[in-house]
Amino acid sequence: MKTNNLLLATSFLAASAISAGASAQNVAVHDRARGELSLGTAAPTRQTMVDTIRNGSTTAVYTILEYGEHVECSECQPLLEAKLLESGDARVREISAWWLRRRPFGFGAVMHHMRTVLETDTNIVHRARAAEAIGEFMDAHGLPALATAAASDADATVRRAAVVAVARINAPSGNDVIASAFADDDVEVRRAAIDGVSRVNFFRAFDEMLPLLADSDASVRRLAARALGTHRVTDAVAPLAALLRSDSDPLVRQAAAWALGRIGGGEATAVLTDPALNESVSTVRDAITIARQMSSAAR
Repeated sequence: MKTNNLLLATSFLAASAISAGASAQNVAVHDRARGELSLGTAAPTRQTMVDTIRNGSTTAVYTILEYGEHVECSECQPLLEAKLLESGDARVREISAWWLRRRPFGFGAVMHHMRTVLETDTNIVHRARAAEAIGEFMDAHGLPALATAAASDADATVRRAAVVAVARINAPSGNDVIASAFADDDVEVRRAAIDGVSRVNFFRAFDEMLPLLADSDASVRRLAARALGTHRVTDAVAPLAALLRSDSDPLVRQAAAWALGRIGGGEATAVLTDPALNESVSTVRDAITIARQMSSAAR
């Protein structure tokens, strides 16, 4: 028996060694000096990267920058900085920012350039795209410039881009910027701020969102209702009840019903089961029925 066990163990070790040797032949070596490698491929040359950035399609640029993630190409940096501001293709701007933020020795200069553009450039598109780029860099050092733009840039497009960028960075110190944008004069900025709440961690300023339930724009009221319901903000029950009873937009009433069901509790349930509710739109009536079930399950 001992002899048989020994033979089995020896056979297993031999098979393992053969398998390991065969696997080793198929392993792609990651060579940081040459760039990102995948099995059967090689990193692009600097000249290939430069040529593709200048003249390639969106797909070609995306591919060359992904495969050239670790290629140190000093000639590529100014070309991609220009893409951040000049390209009309959002995907090209996105991959350009992705590659640039991985430059250990060049990223600081790129960030400084984008902050300068955001703060001083007279071109609205450039300022908005600079804000977008700072967000794609996902570096909290860009938050002060974004906060200033979100609060005081004369153009709503730039303010909106700054709010979106703050949410993209997702640092707790940027949450006040999002909350302040709830009161912006432009509806697109307010929508961006509400959307930002779902994208950041540790947001707590829901009391500053409550006035949005009385916003002049129906889509803002609807989005605010959904956000407050998602986060189960109990202070929102009374204004949500007012929306459910009297808002002129059925989509807003539907969102209010859902939010009340999500929040649950005695006060929300009382609103949803109020015999005085006289809803004429079938989709809203269905939403109220579902919300009642949600509220009961939440108790």
